[in-house]
Amino acid sequence: MKLVITLNQNELKLEICQKSRVLDSETALYYHDLSDVLITSLDKLLKRNNIDTTALKSFKIQGNTGKNGTSYKIAAAFIEGLRAGV
Repeated sequence: MKLVITLNQNELKLEICQKSRVLDSETALYYHDLSDVLITSLDKLLKRNNIDTTALKSFKIQGNTGKNGTSYKIAAAFIEGLRAGV
């Protein structure tokens, strides 16, 4: 399964995909609380679909934020935490 994180100006969208098909998604607004919103949104998605984080094998960050943006860096650190099994 793949987790796709889409970051826009103040909106976050998480999608769980399998074989190029979106299984479920969660959208939330954020301001200065992106890390909290990421955790809460992913938790909702996983619980709703009865999926464990170990089922997520690949990750993608997309949207209109550059790789040097704070939001992108927070999302990248979030993904590294998931990969490490934290």
